[in-house]
Amino acid sequence: MKKNHTGKNDLPISNEEIQRQIDLILKGNIPAKIIKPAIIGNGITRLTQEDLTKYLDLFNKEKNNYTLLKFVPASGAATRMFKEWTFFHRNFQTGKDFYKRFIKKNKLQTFEEDAEEFLDNLPAYAFYEDLMKIILRNNPGFHQLNEDEQVWQALHYILSDEGLGYQNMPKGLILFHRYSRDDKKTAMEEHLIEAEDYAKGQNEIAELHFSISPQYHNKFKETQKRLQENYQVNIQFSYQKPSTDTIMLDENSLPLKDEMGNYIFRPGGHGSLIENIQDLDADIIFIKNIDNVQKGEKKLDTLKYKKILGGILIEKLQKIKKYLFQLKNQKPIGDELKEIENFAKDALHIQMIDGFEQLDNSGKRKYLYYKLNRPIRIAGVVKNTGEPGGGPFWALDKNGMESLQIIEKAQIDFSDQNQKQIFENSTHFNPVDLAISIKDFEGNKFNLSEFVNENAGFITEKSYKGSPVKVYERPGLWNGAMDAWNTVFVEVPLSTFSPVKIVNDLLKPAHQ
Repeated sequence: MKKNHTGKNDLPISNEEIQRQIDLILKGNIPAKIIKPAIIGNGITRLTQEDLTKYLDLFNKEKNNYTLLKFVPASGAATRMFKEWTFFHRNFQTGKDFYKRFIKKNKLQTFEEDAEEFLDNLPAYAFYEDLMKIILRNNPGFHQLNEDEQVWQALHYILSDEGLGYQNMPKGLILFHRYSRDDKKTAMEEHLIEAEDYAKGQNEIAELHFSISPQYHNKFKETQKRLQENYQVNIQFSYQKPSTDTIMLDENSLPLKDEMGNYIFRPGGHGSLIENIQDLDADIIFIKNIDNVQKGEKKLDTLKYKKILGGILIEKLQKIKKYLFQLKNQKPIGDELKEIENFAKDALHIQMIDGFEQLDNSGKRKYLYYKLNRPIRIAGVVKNTGEPGGGPFWALDKNGMESLQIIEKAQIDFSDQNQKQIFENSTHFNPVDLAISIKDFEGNKFNLSEFVNENAGFITEKSYKGSPVKVYERPGLWNGAMDAWNTVFVEVPLSTFSPVKIVNDLLKPAHQ
């Protein structure tokens, strides 16, 4: 039953959209329906050495015929990255062996067993020299403190605005890698280095686009000004659009409003960025998360495989353009039509509708045109090593057709033992390593909203000013928001996946 609601709406969100979101929240989560994991030979392509050479050469040969761009979602702060350090800092008490007792009691993952070892590891972080300058300027007697107090002081000047301010810093602006005492690079700068390698156009200028939060705009612009003197990169920024914000419902399933009667909205999750991608103007767009970078020569595999994914995309686009032109203008029959059908099945893993073989030539052409004429993504996947998150599956799309999808753990109904077992039997993981095309064969941009599965959104319970609320998060960017895209999964090496989810990840070999 629909709930009545009245309130002011100062955002560009229609009352119809508000009601739609209310209905979705009241309906509750609709779990994904997975059929089986995508595996090597059935949904995932494993490239031979010959394939690697072929696609690398194709990208290098053809890239100047396409406009290239790299898109990096970078709106998140490093709050989760430093969550345990913040927890320790807030709860610190003076006293004998507080460090050891506190770490053991709370089983913190980002701390060593004792304070001495924690302090010994600090110099391995790229931000160490900057940190010590601040500490010694504010507390010259730092080295005379006991080890527990040194840990607290170090964390205080790492996290708080009195020091580096990393607790609320955008993850992209945190120093990730040290090359020398005077050469340290943020995650953002590492993405510039990557973009220079595989996102350069004919003018030898790489195009790089970050989606950021408005409150960090000045920090990013300051960094942009400094970095663009050293790189041949054009940097653009965008925000999640207010029009993609979503409603919250109170305990009575009514929209939350402020004292003035205005609806209270919240950001709609990273799936909202499909609107940002819609606004991009490029033939080939590479997508990668802000925290997945490697240091120096350790990024060579990443650079190579990004070009390979681009080469695979170019090959698919060339054939799709050829076949769609034929379907629209030449009305192929016989072997020509069968060639297009086989390409759809074998190269794009498109499942034909029941009764396809019984359709006449006109019906087959219409169906193939409908299935080929849509956005496409080439998605790199890595072997599953137990990382939390989603992976590649055969699943039902919004039209009930079996197709290749990236499915997140949160989309699965684990009370269904069959679904649970299918998910747990997956062999590969989604590292967010995409090469996509959002233009049709005539060069016009698709309306990406038409390919979103709105039922793939998430309804979660959160707290707002101490009261429980239900919130709606839009379908995730690489799962529900790309539900009806054509998808090709390609295995890429684990060396291309080095995310920094917690601060200790910076101590791993890819970042040292």
